[in-house]
This record gives sequence, C-alpha cells and structure tokens, in this order.
Amino acid sequence: MVSPFPASPGKETTMVNSSTVQVTGPLLGHVEALWNELLERGYTPLSAANVLRLAAHLSRWLTARRLALDDLNAKYIDAFFHARRRAGYVQFLTPKALKPILHYLEQAGVVSIPEPQGSPAGPLELLLQDYADYLVHERTLTASVVRQYSDSARRFLISRFAQRPPRPRELSAEDIIVFVLDYSHRYSIGTTKLLVSGLRSFLRYLYLQGAVDLNLSGAVPAVAGWRLTGLPKGLSEAEVRRVLSTCDRRTRLGRRSYALLLLMVRLGLRSCEVATLKLDDIDWQHGEITVRGKGREDILPLPADVGEAMARYLRLHQPHPQDKRRIFPRIRAPHGPLRSAGVGAAVRKHLRLAGVHPPHPHRLRHTAATQMLCHGASMDNIAQVLRHCSPDTTAIYAKVDYQALGAVVQPWSGVVS
Repeated sequence: MVSPFPASPGKETTMVNSSTVQVTGPLLGHVEALWNELLERGYTPLSAANVLRLAAHLSRWLTARRLALDDLNAKYIDAFFHARRRAGYVQFLTPKALKPILHYLEQAGVVSIPEPQGSPAGPLELLLQDYADYLVHERTLTASVVRQYSDSARRFLISRFAQRPPRPRELSAEDIIVFVLDYSHRYSIGTTKLLVSGLRSFLRYLYLQGAVDLNLSGAVPAVAGWRLTGLPKGLSEAEVRRVLSTCDRRTRLGRRSYALLLLMVRLGLRSCEVATLKLDDIDWQHGEITVRGKGREDILPLPADVGEAMARYLRLHQPHPQDKRRIFPRIRAPHGPLRSAGVGAAVRKHLRLAGVHPPHPHRLRHTAATQMLCHGASMDNIAQVLRHCSPDTTAIYAKVDYQALGAVVQPWSGVVS
C-alpha cells in the first residue's frame, strides 16, 4: 500500500479508491463502511478518497496520543486540527471537514460528540436565559422569534451597562429613547421595528418579574414607517434575459438553475416554496403545479416554458433516496434536499453574474407580479398567483401600472402659480 501522507506535508496526492489509502489505528476497521457510505451519499471516488486520507490522519493522531474513538470530543477535535495546521497541511483544516466522518461514526454508534461546554454564564446570560424560557413556556413563541427578542434585549442591555452586570432598576425612559434613536439612525425602518417589538416584550417581562418598579414598555418610541410607500423592485425583461443567460444549460447544474430561476420569475415562488417542491407536485397531464408555503397549499397553472425547462432538467436528474423526491436536490455531495437558504444562494449568484443589484431573491417575485400586470392581469389575478392573504399586499403593484396611472393623471397647464 502507498501512504497518502508524504514525509513532507503539503498538498495530498490524488487517490481514487479505498484500498490504496493506508489507515492504521482505531479507524482501520471502518474504512470500507465509511467508503461505501460516502459513495452512497454522492461523493465522487476522488472526494471520498480525500475524506479517507483525513480519516487516516485522525486515526494516526489518536493512536499517537493513546486515545480511542469514544474519547473524541470538541476539545480533541480542535487539538487535532491545530496539529494538522502546524504540520503544514493545506487542505481540510477546520472541524467542518470532519463532518462526513463524524456523521458515519455517530450513525454507527461508535462515537457521540457532546456539545462543547461554554464558559460559565454571567449575570447577563442568566437574565437572558430566564427571559428566553419565559418566551418559550409562557408566551409559546417560536424559536426564531425567541432568538430575535433575546437579541433585542441583549443589544439594549450591553448598550446600557457595557461590561457591568445588568441592573434593571437603574433603567430609565431616557435610556430606552436614546438607544432606539441611535439604532434607528444605523438600521432600516423594518429592522428597527423588529428591535422595538423585542424591546417592548423584554421590558414587560422585567415588570412582570418585579425586576423594575414601572412598566417601561410604554417609553419605547414608535417607529414611523408607512406601508405601500416604496416601489416593487422588479427586473426588466432585458435583465431577466441576462440572468437566465448566466445558466450553462449544457450541465445538470446549469439546467437546474435555469429551471429554478424561470419558475420563480414566472410564478413568483418564494425560496422556501421552491425548496419544498416534490416530483409528485407536478401534474404533467393537466399542466398544474402544487405549491406549499406559509401554511397553505395552492394549485397553479404551469406555464409551457417553465414546464419545458423543468422537463429538460429532470431528464438529467437521477433520483437518490436521500433526495426525498425533491425536484431540486443538492447537486454536490452529500445528497439531500436543497434548503431554502441554498435556493436563495443560487439566485443571488446568478443575479450577481448578470450585474443585477441588489441581488435579492425576492426581486424575482416582484418581477413576476409586474410582468403579469404589464400583460393585462388584474390585481385579483396577481393576488391569486402570488398567494397573498391580504389585498393590501397586492395593492403596492398598482404603483407600477403606468398605463392605468396614465389614464387618471391630470394634464399640466404649463402655468406655475
């Protein structure tokens, strides 16, 4: 056998099968099973061999320190990568690289990596933890809202007390107003509104717990912001063509990107709705597609050009059990569904390549609405396709209906009074 680790560390040589990767120590008995799992999860032989090389180094490192596999924890993992960097290796230098190996070992019941223990909680962390428990158990809020509200409270307390332990009884209405005004000058209206919602909740919590004598939530300033004041930032037809042209449709990835982008720009799907689409959601016979998102399910007509793009992509799509029949799975290993964040990242990539700024995925949704409007669709039709719950949400697109606005504009007399 040939050792994959030369005496002079550097870029590791290329091996393409498991039998040529020399493994000694506690991982020796897991080489074939790990190799097979990597291939099953979509890794190429070259990528799988690179992972085995990392496993070989880890196994030798454990042997040198007289450690067993079940001794592995976050501390030893950090020490391993520290030693690897000092030895001069230039690849796989962070704990993220161990994920496929640890995934296999945990599934096999060989190791169980405990969560790293943080530093002892101080007064600030204890107060915020009690507040988070209240939000979860008393208010029954979702995890994302709990994080948002806790972050608002953390920002406020650090702004007021800096490194000192927080003393709620020292808080005043002036502290709250100064903090919110300073924040509003540095962040958008929407972000500031989220902050003050969390801050009001935290101040009410302090009052309910008896930590303050007065309910200071009323001292939080309201954020001036009116709905429907902006314009939807859709893409022009030329920009849409430019974005679609960035997809190399000779490749599977390019066909997937093209189908994904066309679906979003024609039907206005959100990233989360695209990520959850399954093969069974397309009714090819009737030309319909089922869309799920925000707690509802809708059946929409599937435009011919979108259907053709998806069919071309799916001809190259080789379903994998771990894809869970998702239309848009991950192209690169490990196999699995493409998540909402992955859809958003793909959209942003192509918007940037086309020179479209800001490259926000929601702009494709605005584009779908404005294009429908330009082709004579009514507000009710647009609301149905975009699946808006409130007509007020769709009303903003009336501002870009220039033909209708032109019919009601008053002619200018040319006289300035």
